[in-house]
Amino acid sequence: MTLSIPTSAALEAQTEALLSRAAEFEAAWYTGPRMWFGTSGEAVTGPQVATHLETALALLEREGWEPGEFGLREVLDGPLDVKGVSGSVLELVICAHTGASAAAPRLWDTVPGRTIDQVRALLLAGSAYARRHGPAQH
Repeated sequence: MTLSIPTSAALEAQTEALLSRAAEFEAAWYTGPRMWFGTSGEAVTGPQVATHLETALALLEREGWEPGEFGLREVLDGPLDVKGVSGSVLELVICAHTGASAAAPRLWDTVPGRTIDQVRALLLAGSAYARRHGPAQH
């Protein structure tokens, strides 16, 4: 799977389509505001998720990505509620891109042939999705 954050106008339309498809999945999979609540029942905002995913990317960049050793499983760790909603956001983006009906984001980067650019693009797309579609506050 090649997932990229475009830099040109033509590729920007591709990312817009991806984020719209992820929003469609959210509407179909979750009822009401369920998507933006953690397992404890506490509300999580889009900016919280976006910041978590951006921090995960920075950690991955700083420490170096080693699939199966140091990757998404490790960098997505954090506060339980934010970690859970972040995983749901990444699942939406993966499924929007692949057409799959489910995905395990914390294992996604261990697929043979996965590249750091794809992992980076996933985290950036997840962050963009959270900022655009997540609630600003609860």
